[in-house]
Amino acid sequence: MKSHVAILLWAADPDQPQLCATPFFHAAVAAAMDAEVEIYFTSRSVKLLAKGVAESLYTGPRKRETVYAFMQRAAEHGARFYACSHAMEEHSVAATGFVPEVTGVAAAAVYMARCMDEQWVAIT
Repeated sequence: MKSHVAILLWAADPDQPQLCATPFFHAAVAAAMDAEVEIYFTSRSVKLLAKGVAESLYTGPRKRETVYAFMQRAAEHGARFYACSHAMEEHSVAATGFVPEVTGVAAAAVYMARCMDEQWVAIT
């Protein structure tokens, strides 16, 4: 069984918060199962890393939990968050404004290396 999971977020758009919780839910579960988990935020999903964005987004009409609560849960279980440098530039997201759960910035080559490594499973 593989014990490393790389998740590419490209469709988790802040304009559609109902689509944003699931990747973090799965990341938290995988990390709780002792898998090493990395989440790569690309495209508009990088905006979720900016302070104040995910905290204001609810995943459903009942407004029980914010997207940020799901992100925190994944991070608490050990998932690491990486922002795409190109997406940051394209969407005007500065590293100085990141939520504290962000591990760092990673280019596309880092995610692709995970995809090509047989010890890792990649999820998009």
